[in-house]
Amino acid sequence: MIEERNMRLIIVKAGGTAGKNSLTYKISLPSKWVKEMGFSLDDRNAVIAFDGEQITIRKRTTED
Repeated sequence: MIEERNMRLIIVKAGGTAGKNSLTYKISLPSKWVKEMGFSLDDRNAVIAFDGEQITIRKRTTED
């Protein structure tokens, strides 16, 4: 069964050396999902893919 949630993007002005109108976009992931995927404080490397319509997040493996 696929668990689905409606969420809002977090949009903030980028800092540092970014252009004056630059924005950064973020989404907070539910802790339960992240833990179920096997992420931890010591192992938090991810592979993120975008196909033009969908964003996919998965844990990075030794083959990546």
